[in-house]
Amino acid sequence: TYTVLASNPKTGEIGIASTTITINFGRTFPVFRHLEPNVTDQGIIVAPMATVHPYNGHRLCDLRDQGVGWNDIEAELEKQDKHWSWRQIGAVTVTGETWVRTNADAWNHASHVVGDGSIAMGNYMDGPEPVQAMAKDLEDNRDEVMDERLLRALEAAKAGGGKGKPDIGPVPEAWAMIKTFNGKQPWPAVDVCVDFVVEPLTKLRRLVIQ
Repeated sequence: TYTVLASNPKTGEIGIASTTITINFGRTFPVFRHLEPNVTDQGIIVAPMATVHPYNGHRLCDLRDQGVGWNDIEAELEKQDKHWSWRQIGAVTVTGETWVRTNADAWNHASHVVGDGSIAMGNYMDGPEPVQAMAKDLEDNRDEVMDERLLRALEAAKAGGGKGKPDIGPVPEAWAMIKTFNGKQPWPAVDVCVDFVVEPLTKLRRLVIQ
């Protein structure tokens, strides 16, 4: 799975895009709050990844709503999750805050890069190059509208090696999604998911630009 999250406080945009080999991944991913029907300063998107615990994203949002700081949020998540070492999870807020953890037992290769109001993260990859490519592309396209910025970052990751494992090499993606909010209507600006298809990023882009 490789994923990008980003916000742009200047334009009020926030979004997430992701792709993975796992079909029906959308049943647990992503988690968001305070973005519908209105985008508020409390708005947040959470990406629970690797071996996903379906409650961690919701717990994170609950704790943040209670005013708990990021360090204490992490401590509480770890306390409530006996398999915390297997998780990868990241969050971006409307105001540009970021928080991400790639724990020791997340599927190798796993890593993340934090930018200015953005996160590039991935696991089950052949090396760090896809995440590094996403991070660079997020910065290079800061002035693009959010859906285009996120799509370009995923495409850069695919070009940089995509999914795979050090012992078996590349593996295909089968699922992809993008969701963005801009506060101009009481629903997402873009909300597209493709599932159980060959080359899902190609189809995702085609659907988004239609």
